[in-house]
Amino acid sequence: MSELLSRADTDARIARLLISPEGNPEGDGMLFDQAAYHAEQAIEKALKYQSEMMGIPYKKTHNLVGLIADLEKNGYTVSDDLRNKAFEISNWEASSRYSDDFFAVKDDIEAALRLFDDLKKDILERLETAISE
Repeated sequence: MSELLSRADTDARIARLLISPEGNPEGDGMLFDQAAYHAEQAIEKALKYQSEMMGIPYKKTHNLVGLIADLEKNGYTVSDDLRNKAFEISNWEASSRYSDDFFAVKDDIEAALRLFDDLKKDILERLETAISE
């Protein structure tokens, strides 16, 4: 079985650490930028994991909108909140690492991590249902 969901969890843990008082006591904006990157990665890897579980080959992309579209064409529906924020969060992958004009906001990162948590919960519930059938 794929390790993508475990890797997604690790990205989410890193993002949470980078926005926490323990991991970022001075509120360093560059660490917030890195947290945004890891939040995006968590969602991306969770979507790719769901694709694998459905037998759908996923593209080597950081485009959450495209990953969601591929899943939805095959019957998996994500939350409206995730669908509505997917484009913005997709941009964090490159912007957080390369753009001098990018400034991640802690509240936005926390919101993205809640989207990840909801996505992961849904994935695991569906997996549990499929196993028990």
